[in-house]
Formats: sequence, C-alpha cells, structure tokens
Amino acid sequence: MQRKATRQSRAANAAEKRHMQWIKERCICAACSCAALVINHHCMGSTFRNNKILVGHWFVLGLCQSCDNLVTRGSKRALTEAFGPQSEMWLKQAEHYPEEIPLDVIQAIAQWGR
Repeated sequence: MQRKATRQSRAANAAEKRHMQWIKERCICAACSCAALVINHHCMGSTFRNNKILVGHWFVLGLCQSCDNLVTRGSKRALTEAFGPQSEMWLKQAEHYPEEIPLDVIQAIAQWGR
C-alpha cells in the first residue's frame, strides 16, 4: 500500500519506490539475514528528517516476520538490542542496492546513528 501525499509530507518519488520494491524483491532480512519474504519497515516513519533532509522514504529495512514482530509487538529498542542500530542495518542493506542512493541521504542516516 502506497502512502499518499499530505500537507505535511510528500508521497514517495519514483526512485524511493524502486528502492522499497527492491527491498521486497531481495527477500533477505536486514536484521537476521535470513532468506524469507520481508516486510518494509520504515525505521522512523515516512516523514522522518535528519539535518533537514527528508530520508523517511529511503530509511526502510526489509524485515522477516519474526524480526518485524519484535518491533511491532515489542519495541524499536528490542530490535536494536538484538541486532544493533537500525542505521547500521540500513547501511549494510544499502551496500547491495544496485542503483545510486543520494549521498545526502546516506550521510544523514549515517550521522543519525541509532
């Protein structure tokens, strides 16, 4: 399901949609590295900004059902305690992305560091 634009934020652009589609098609959990169907998890929501850069549509992890349940039924802290910071998981996942991710987005997520 695609998020629609609102007054507070815009909808995902074509590059962001391709990135999210690639995560789903990759079928590798960013947390536990198992090969399984994954759910796109927006780490801080689709409107998240860091250093005034909108990174919410890029800052998405592919999580298997059990890892997603850890976040959904537990907390983001539980996921972080089990697998490390979400920004590090995202950076490892992004290394395999075949297209280019904007440098300011990568820097903003790396600087966020949680």
